[in-house]
Amino acid sequence: MHSPELANPLKRSFDEMNLKRDADDDSNPPPSPLPSSSSSSKELSPRSYQWKVFEVAKRRNTIAVLDTGTGKTMIALMLIREIGQAVKADGRKLFIIFLAPTVHLQFKVIKDSTGFEVEEYYGAKGVDEWSAKSWEKEISEHDVLVMTPQILLDALRKAFLSLETVCLMIVDECHRATGNHPYTKIMKEFYHKSVDKPKIFGMTASPVIRKGVSSSMDCENQISELESILDCQIYTIEDRTELEVFIPSAKEINRFYDASQFHNLDLKAKLKSSWSKFDNLLLNLQGSPMTQYKDMDDKLKALRKRLSNDHAKILYCLDDLGLICAYEAVKVCIENVSNAQEEFEFYRQSSSQCKCFLQEVLGIIGGYLPHGT
Repeated sequence: MHSPELANPLKRSFDEMNLKRDADDDSNPPPSPLPSSSSSSKELSPRSYQWKVFEVAKRRNTIAVLDTGTGKTMIALMLIREIGQAVKADGRKLFIIFLAPTVHLQFKVIKDSTGFEVEEYYGAKGVDEWSAKSWEKEISEHDVLVMTPQILLDALRKAFLSLETVCLMIVDECHRATGNHPYTKIMKEFYHKSVDKPKIFGMTASPVIRKGVSSSMDCENQISELESILDCQIYTIEDRTELEVFIPSAKEINRFYDASQFHNLDLKAKLKSSWSKFDNLLLNLQGSPMTQYKDMDDKLKALRKRLSNDHAKILYCLDDLGLICAYEAVKVCIENVSNAQEEFEFYRQSSSQCKCFLQEVLGIIGGYLPHGT
């Protein structure tokens, strides 16, 4: 990871937007609250480490790596205000895009905190059927567009939107920018080919998500790949004294248990049969004509992988933690299944197979639990 003092080949100047900043010193951030951009927006009161990240992010494309609960969205709001106000003052019609896997919460925060015209976009809103005229209307009426990455990718591919009219693009959970994810495709197909590129600000709690990291070199390679895809450099806070105050701490409780006396070969066979049934359903869906649209083949492959991973996790819990823990683990898996409200109908139907599998597994394991458990 890079310290703020290192020379940055990706550094961009935003002097043409009349952004006010100190020369290169972010060690003494202003202690006062950030004034609201209008009478309808809230006053922002950032912490000192948020000011540090903000100052760096103004100077160059940045991936902010901060723990969950430390306020990465606050930094994004500060950038939206700073750059949004500068663009308005300059009189140019540029807009800001905020990309997130789920949009409603981010939309509400931005709308309440900036005073700009903000709107949210996702598949269930019918955006997939919009025309160029519909998008032109949205761009003319709004300053900040909050959307899922797939929505932006589709609009760019249809030439309804252009990154050359975007002044700032915020990428939430940017660690997802790997493989065939829409984040990766947006950057490779459009951003890196644009003449006038938007400023990029990425946010993540961990820049490395792939399993099987074998060494520090492997970890560094993954970080370098993420930086290259997003055209950014990672920045994190070296002095964590203030940061630790805001990080939610887990309370550790030890529970000891005897070795499992449960012989589960019959149960495992039933679980495998259930997994095989739903995996075949998804495999058959891959042959549907719908898979030629909107990267559906990639999405269905990801769903099959998710199904296989959930099956493996449940078997692990069954072998190492016992029947009750496996039952509770299935509940957690069900909670983690997305309702896919952001996607179109075919994907929602496909995604529901993962939830149906887990619900069936819950019933199977529940049948083996002792009465009264």
